[in-house]
Amino acid sequence: MEYLLAFGSTHRVLKAESVLKEKGVPFRLNPAPSSLSAYCDLVITVSEDTLLDAKAALTVAKLTPKAVYKAEGVAYVKV
Repeated sequence: MEYLLAFGSTHRVLKAESVLKEKGVPFRLNPAPSSLSAYCDLVITVSEDTLLDAKAALTVAKLTPKAVYKAEGVAYVKV
């Protein structure tokens, strides 16, 4: 299962990308799906296995996501 982390701005996504790289947390930087593009043009995608590690690293860096979505088929559900 995959989770999308939306940050509200491209600048915050890029800062979060840097934090996750530094901490060695696996992720992908993706264009936001059209249904989520109101939050940002980019999102960070993490697996269920790494979600807690990603959230912990981002919390320490004071970069908590504005929203987290779970991918369910072609839809995204806010968690």
